Amino acid sequence: MGSIGPTKSEHHSVIVVGSGPVGLTTATNLAKLGVRVLLLERNPELDQSPRATSYQPCAQAELLEAEVLDDVKKVCVPNDVVGFWLKGKKVARVSKSEGGSLFPYGINCGQPRLNRVLYNHLTTKYDSEVRFSQQIVEVSQNEKQTIVTVVARNPITNEETTYTCDWLVGCDGAGSAVRKLSNISFDGFSWPKEDFVATNLKFDFFKYGYHTANILMDSVHWAVVTIIDDTGLWRIAFGVRAGLTNDEIRAEIDDHYKHIFPADAWPADYELVQLNKYKPHQRCAGTFRLGRVLLAGDAAHSNNPIGGLGLTTGLLDAGPLGRALGAVINGKAPESLLDTWAERRRDKWLNFTNEFSIENKRMAQLGGYSDDPLGIWKIDDVAKEHNMEKWLAMATPEKKEADARLYKVLEDPAAQLMSRMKQWEITMDPMWMAEYEDPELVKYRVSLRPAALSAPQAAAT
Repeated sequence: MGSIGPTKSEHHSVIVVGSGPVGLTTATNLAKLGVRVLLLERNPELDQSPRATSYQPCAQAELLEAEVLDDVKKVCVPNDVVGFWLKGKKVARVSKSEGGSLFPYGINCGQPRLNRVLYNHLTTKYDSEVRFSQQIVEVSQNEKQTIVTVVARNPITNEETTYTCDWLVGCDGAGSAVRKLSNISFDGFSWPKEDFVATNLKFDFFKYGYHTANILMDSVHWAVVTIIDDTGLWRIAFGVRAGLTNDEIRAEIDDHYKHIFPADAWPADYELVQLNKYKPHQRCAGTFRLGRVLLAGDAAHSNNPIGGLGLTTGLLDAGPLGRALGAVINGKAPESLLDTWAERRRDKWLNFTNEFSIENKRMAQLGGYSDDPLGIWKIDDVAKEHNMEKWLAMATPEKKEADARLYKVLEDPAAQLMSRMKQWEITMDPMWMAEYEDPELVKYRVSLRPAALSAPQAAAT
């Protein structure tokens, strides 16, 4: 490493760290309210790795309010049915049509495509800026917590820039430098006995009866299989034993795929496009607000992605945060509104998203009534060391009958609708900051929710 280059200094009203969809959506909502944002990203360009693909209807509502949904839909594909498969047989399906909603189904869109749409909107429609190759190495606040100082280093030139800002928003992922340098805890656990793998590939799964989203349930060779875009690109996400490198996983990929592909399609002529492993977490920051520092998305909470609750939850942080912070900066709301946002979003994750995502994972892995050769659901010394007992106790032999009952119940269209509506429980009440916004805007936001949810709230307005 060379010597540190000269230091520059500059001040900004708001700095957002992280150019993923959460950071870009937060910045866009601020910019819409006339707040100029500087967004810093440690990588030299927008992330192109295979990450999130599926977004629930409630996340689309946020993209619509950010005025980007129309362009997102141009690069996405509908996600209208999820199928549940066990030993090669489809045992249940959920239609993603939501009666009375402006968003009749979910959407699938590779995160790099979503990022590009959001980036183009932020940088061409608004007076905001994105700077790449800015690695955050220091975060501090003055004694009165009115100014945040951020030191960023260019990893290529080693040049450092000292930024000051009135507000700092960390949207820089589960390994958030903003969170760590602000000494905010990240409580919970990371799944110690397994890693997850995201692969993008070309293959026609529709030809074999697969839906736009599929969960293949197995104690070892579970998988989530989804269509990503209109070019025939699909995502297969699955689990591997912990500690393998990407190259090692690539070398044994067929040992996984042969259990995931339809039996009558194997050996298959597929094209592997991308592969990347990652560690699944169930972690939450001790606070989402510390003085003038705010956390959103994976920087604030990180859960395993089975069921599509990761980035969806992050987008549900970003919209309300951008609007609330904009109202505070523009003098239309007190700072305490940000405490309300932080407490409610943290409560949503702790009391809904976390357990729901763990139960999705348990179901996919047949936890409680399968062989479980890696001991993922076993309460042992490793589990106790990671304080996982409470959650692993969800996996009991009785879950086999419970899962079978669920598959049977999901034959009823009304039950499918209830399953889809459950996703809206992770949203903020559309009335939560109504006293600081235009009443017509609030009515509009209420109207974006399914009729069954919006009727009583619409009456209240």
